[in-house]
Amino acid sequence: MARPRGLESYPRPGVTVDLALLTVEGASDTNPELKLLVQDRADPEGRALPGGFIRERWTVAQTVEDVLRRKVGIEPRDDIHPRLLRLFDDPERDDRTWAISAGHSVSLHESDLAAATGDLVPVSTTGNLIGEDPLLFDHDEIVATAVHELRDRYEIRYRYVDIHPDPDGFLPEPFTLHQLRRVHEAVVGDELHKDNFNRRMKPMLEPVLRGGEPVLATQLRGRPAALYRKAAR
Repeated sequence: MARPRGLESYPRPGVTVDLALLTVEGASDTNPELKLLVQDRADPEGRALPGGFIRERWTVAQTVEDVLRRKVGIEPRDDIHPRLLRLFDDPERDDRTWAISAGHSVSLHESDLAAATGDLVPVSTTGNLIGEDPLLFDHDEIVATAVHELRDRYEIRYRYVDIHPDPDGFLPEPFTLHQLRRVHEAVVGDELHKDNFNRRMKPMLEPVLRGGEPVLATQLRGRPAALYRKAAR
């Protein structure tokens, strides 16, 4: 009778955490743009997402925080919510070794990334980097998955439940309906019907009031527009 094999008999892959850090640059301006943080690497040479191997006895969450702090230069906070996308486990994804990646997406305010290590590059709504060579490893696939899930959270045209004015919090409050619509358009990649959008959003917003009167945004081009914030749920 064959003796049972011990765990040491089974090859074990390395496990990494890779982060697709997304933001909407110029979220309060007239032409916001979806962007992604990428970093330069020397070995192997190229550009990649911030990431790192999970250390012995560390959790995935600890590794995410370590990558944010040590590789990106962002101190983890309670209002930063990394989302696990899935495991990326193609055995050939890394030429250096057998490694599985726990790919995450992290949505951040543009201001959070102002001093981050790396470059913000435009990313299309199909998840392709604009004006960039392919990323190392399978990081383009991680980016495409992150952008697909982000678009799904902002797509309001074809569903009537689980809708939020700004699901990932790209737009600082207070904001106008025009600013909010432009952020949605930057994420979903399509022009949205103004009246339909406003009608869907207003029940989830509350106007900013001063002395019982609506506060207007006067620093923007065009006619003064009412300012809103997300309504308390």
